[in-house]
Amino acid sequence: MILNLGSLTFNANIESGGGTPAWGTELGQGDGYKFAFEDMSDFFTGMVYNSVSDTENVTCPLGKGGNQRADYDFVIASIFNKVYVNDKRVEDGRFLLLVVKKLNGDHHVGRRTIKYNPRMTYRGEFINEDCYRKMANTMGLPKDAAWFVYEIFIKNQDELHFIAFELGQEPQSYKSNDERRNAFINRLPKCHKHTCRDANPINRLTQQIFYGAPGTGKSHRIKNDERVKVADQKNLVFRTTFHPDSDYSTFVGAYKPTMRPVAEKYKAVAGKDEEITYSFVPQAFLQAYIAAWNHQDENVFLVIEEINRGNCAQIFGDLFQLLDRDDEGYSEYPIKADIDLVRYLKEGKDENGQEVLINKDGIKDGKLKLPKNLYIWATMNTSDQSLFPIDSAFKRRWEWVYQPIDTAKETWFVNVGENYYSWTSFLNKVNDELLTDETAEDKHLGFYFCKATEKRMGTESKANVITSETFVGKVLFYLWNDVFKVYGIPSDIGSSKDWPYRKFYLTNGEVDTEKVVKLMEQLKIEADAAEEPLAEKV
Repeated sequence: MILNLGSLTFNANIESGGGTPAWGTELGQGDGYKFAFEDMSDFFTGMVYNSVSDTENVTCPLGKGGNQRADYDFVIASIFNKVYVNDKRVEDGRFLLLVVKKLNGDHHVGRRTIKYNPRMTYRGEFINEDCYRKMANTMGLPKDAAWFVYEIFIKNQDELHFIAFELGQEPQSYKSNDERRNAFINRLPKCHKHTCRDANPINRLTQQIFYGAPGTGKSHRIKNDERVKVADQKNLVFRTTFHPDSDYSTFVGAYKPTMRPVAEKYKAVAGKDEEITYSFVPQAFLQAYIAAWNHQDENVFLVIEEINRGNCAQIFGDLFQLLDRDDEGYSEYPIKADIDLVRYLKEGKDENGQEVLINKDGIKDGKLKLPKNLYIWATMNTSDQSLFPIDSAFKRRWEWVYQPIDTAKETWFVNVGENYYSWTSFLNKVNDELLTDETAEDKHLGFYFCKATEKRMGTESKANVITSETFVGKVLFYLWNDVFKVYGIPSDIGSSKDWPYRKFYLTNGEVDTEKVVKLMEQLKIEADAAEEPLAEKV
C-alpha cells in the first residue's frame, strides 16, 4: 500500500515547525469512504492473520487530543513478528499496525485510517518506536539520518515489508512542506507512479490486473499507456481474450491442420497445389514470449482481456510457476517445456524461413523462463468475478490496480422521445443510491457501459447521445436481469410487479418511451426538452 507521502518520515523537518507527520494513511476519500488499493486482499488477509483480540491494551495518539477512544473505534490491531525493510529482515523487529474508524466529530465520520505511529503501544510497550530504530540500523543509517517510508505491504500473510528511502546521513531541513514533498518525490525511482520493491522497476509492473465495474475504461487505460503505445507501433503487443472454452492450447499453442504448397515435382501426382499437414501454431502467450526473448531491449506486452472469464488454472497450466519473478524480473522458477514446444522453439521457422527463437536462452536446457521485458497485463470485470473464481495463489502473483468509476468524463445524454436525460445523473442515481448494498458494488455501471452513437444538435461533433433502444436493450436489461433479479428492485422504483422488463416494449417491438420517461421521473432525473431534431448518426 502506498502511504500518504510524508506521513512516515524521520529527521526531515520544516523550518517553520509545520509539516508534522500524520502517522497514518486514510483508507478512502469521498462519499462513503470506500477504499481500494493495490494488494488490498493480501494486506487485510495478513492483518487478520496477525490480529490481536485485546485491543483494549492498544493505545494510539490520535490528533491533539491524545488517545481519543471516545471518538474512534479500533477496528483491527495486528502484531507482526517478521519485519523487513527494503527486503532485509529487521532482527528482533516487531510492529503494530492499527486500523481505526472515526465515530464522532464534525468531519470525516466513518473514515477508516491505518495507523503506524511510533508512540503507539501494546500492553505498555512502545513496539513501533523500537522497530523504527532497528529499521534504521538495518539500512545502515546513523541515528540522526533523515529517511522516509513510501510503501508497506504484507507477504506470505505474516511478513510486514517496508519500502524506505534515505534523504541524508544527517537531519534535513526544508523551507516548506512542498519543498520537503518534492525532495521525497525526487528520491523515488523514476519508473512509475508507484515505486518498486527493489531497485529494478520491472519487478513491480510486469504482471498487473486492472479491475473494476463494467464500462470504467480498464482496456482503454492499458491501450493508452505510453509504453504500450510505443510497443504497439513496433508490433510488440499481443492481445487475447479469455472465455469459458479457453484452454492451454488456445493460449500457448498446439499442433493444428494447416495448408502447405505441394512440391512442384509432386503436383502432377497429387493433382492439387496445396495439401493438409500438421504444424505447431503458436498462440498469444508463445508469440509474446518469443518476441520478448528476441527483442530484449524493447518492452513486450501480453494483454489478456476478461481474465476471470476463463479457467485460469486450466489455461495457464504449469506456466503458473513462471509468474514468480526474481529481483531482476526473470522467472524465479523455470519450467520444463513439453517435447512439441521444445522442438518448435529450437527448430521452428517463421514465414520467412528464419528461426523462430533467435535467443536460445528462452529454451535453455529445455526450460521456459519469462524474460524481464515481458509484461503481462490483464483486465477483470468485477461483475463477472464469480464466473471462474481466481484462487489466492494465482492472485498474489499479480499487482491489482483498481479502476474507479468516473462519471465526469464527458457530457452524455439518454434520448427518450423528445427528452434528454443526463447519463451522469442516471449513473450516480443507480450506483450511489439504488445499489447501496455493499454486496452489489461489483454490479455498478461505468461511464462507458454503453456507447453514445448519435449527437445532439448544437454540441461538438463527437457522439454524445445514447438512444432509447440502446438504453433499454443494454442498460435496463443488465439491471433487471443481472442486478435486480438477485438483489431485488429498489424501493425508489417500486415492486417487480409494477415494473416487469417486458413492459418497456410495445407489442410491435419498439421501445415504450412513455414507460422509460416514467422510470426517469420515478428516479427524479430531470429532462431537457429537445429543441432541435437529432443530427445524423456518426
